[in-house]
Amino acid sequence: MPSLYGAVKSKTGELLQDSMEYCKGALQSVSRSFALTIPLVEENILGPIMVGYLEARILDTFEDDIGRREITLEERIEAMNMLMEILENPNSESTKEKIDILTGSADEMVQNPKYRDLVKNMKSVLAVHSSFDEATKECMVRWLKEMNFGMQKFLKQEVYSFDDLDEYCYYVAGTPSGFLTELIRKRSKDLSEENSSILKENERDFGLFLQKVNIIRDFREDILDNEKIFWPGFLFEKYQVMPEKLLDEANKEKSMEILDYMLDNACKHIEPVKAYLNSIPDEYAGFRAGAAVNFAMGVATLDTMRNNSEVFFGDKPVKISHESRDNIISDPLGFVSN
Repeated sequence: MPSLYGAVKSKTGELLQDSMEYCKGALQSVSRSFALTIPLVEENILGPIMVGYLEARILDTFEDDIGRREITLEERIEAMNMLMEILENPNSESTKEKIDILTGSADEMVQNPKYRDLVKNMKSVLAVHSSFDEATKECMVRWLKEMNFGMQKFLKQEVYSFDDLDEYCYYVAGTPSGFLTELIRKRSKDLSEENSSILKENERDFGLFLQKVNIIRDFREDILDNEKIFWPGFLFEKYQVMPEKLLDEANKEKSMEILDYMLDNACKHIEPVKAYLNSIPDEYAGFRAGAAVNFAMGVATLDTMRNNSEVFFGDKPVKISHESRDNIISDPLGFVSN
């Protein structure tokens, strides 16, 4: 494993040391899974991946955190657009004021304390962002802009079909995949034209797969927390049941049949993701290993949820065993091969 954020820190200079340290700690706080795998990636893409993830997390927080009071659709959209204005025009005279507005809104707009801290300290994230070369910044902002567009679309639109689900998952998770893949394709010196095409062709599947695993696993928790549900609406119409009624054991048969639909749909991405991982050049073996860990954990989670009523009736979201997790971490590519 490369020294944790060492190369990035050495390039930023003393003034950005504190900002880098904050980003490192924030990543550990807001995402255990990505905090586990992002440090595996090569040092020349480590900083952009970390900061890109944190900026996407801020955007997602404005989109779906329930807030400490009722947050209107207009307020969410205004905050999301303001973040993009800051990223697209960092040298504008109004940028500092917009940053202050967003950081000051965190106490009311963000209930989750970890995400709230990230929003309140976005200056640190933006400081590291500003240290990247122009091409990298352009790439990050372009993909975040696409994410912002799609998130706003689905703030106003329900997920009714599996096509809708694919589109939603593309915007929230496929766009980060696109950003990561573009970094690899542009910076690699050993990537063949064939493998470059395979990466481009399958980049969406990687993000869609991971997002669908989360959507399936967190169904019960989202219902209990009054979160928006992203299981396609046609399934509830087909079985003539309201989403929240799937948590009633009287509807267990319907719950398990609908679960099979969701799991089968997620599984369609497995082979494309395997092709994606196998096309990553050896010079980015660390990135490949980190991506394989996330993917393998997703596959194992799907397997654990199959025929498992705990998805609906358990006290907490279904998780893989510690033994499975340790096996994956020790040999993620071997797990994927099997």
